[in-house]
Amino acid sequence: MIAKVGLGAAYLALFALGCAVGVVGAFVQAAYLPGGLIAALAGAGGLFVAGGTVMRSKAGAVVPAAAWLITVFYIAAAPRAEGDFLFSSGATSYLYLFGGSILGVMIAMQPWGGGSGPVLLSGERLPGRGK
Repeated sequence: MIAKVGLGAAYLALFALGCAVGVVGAFVQAAYLPGGLIAALAGAGGLFVAGGTVMRSKAGAVVPAAAWLITVFYIAAAPRAEGDFLFSSGATSYLYLFGGSILGVMIAMQPWGGGSGPVLLSGERLPGRGK
C-alpha cells in the first residue's frame, strides 16, 4: 500500500514539474534569443528523459510530457488581462510549441524499462546482449 502511495506521489510530482517547466519555458524562450529557446527545450526534454529514467517506464516520460503539453497549450490559448497573449506570433514561439510537442512524443516512445541492452530500429535486440 505504501509503495503505491509513493508511486502516485512520484507521478504527481512529475506532473507538477511538467507544468512548472512549461510555464518557465514560456517566459524563457522569448527572453533570450536563441539561447532561451534552446534552454527551454533542453529543460523540457531533460525532464521527460529524467522521468522515464527514474520511473523506468514510458508513463514516467508521458506524465511530465502531458503536463507540459496541457500547460503550454493552455497558456497559448488564454489571453491575459491586458488583452494580449503570452506567446507572440514569432518563429520562436511556434518552435517552442511544436518542438516541445515533438520532443515529448519522441522521448515518450523510447523503451524505458523493458530489458537490458540496445534495441535496433526493427525492434530486435543485438545478439549476446539482453534477453
